[in-house]
Amino acid sequence: MAKKPTDLKPNKVLEILKKEYPFERVLLGVLGILVTVLGVYLIEGSVLEIRYTDLWIFNTPTKILIFSIFVIVIGAVSFFMAVWPFFVPSFVEMKKVSWPGQNTILNHSARVFGFIIIISLFFVVADFGLRPLFNWIRELGA
Repeated sequence: MAKKPTDLKPNKVLEILKKEYPFERVLLGVLGILVTVLGVYLIEGSVLEIRYTDLWIFNTPTKILIFSIFVIVIGAVSFFMAVWPFFVPSFVEMKKVSWPGQNTILNHSARVFGFIIIISLFFVVADFGLRPLFNWIRELGA
């Protein structure tokens, strides 16, 4: 008699991979940044340099550049994999947001810009009004 799919034991490896390990994610993120910086230093060549060797991958400057770009891509992908789970819940929450309409956005933008103009005019007038006073105080001290 064949076993039903519900009777099968869960795979231990999949259970381990599905579990979240925050320390490993932080470590992956830090290592991703370090590997990306290493790749940038390899491309730059002033801090870290690969000298020509007999290895097929490092025997021309073009191959060294390709290797350096590959190192940068590996670092960037690992950093992206480390931070991606932190953004997944925000995508779900952003779908729940009710976005304002065009009229509301225009109204609020006009209010913000109007307030900025009024405040900047206040500071310009205060500067023109107080500048003679500060010049007079400076002359007294000299």
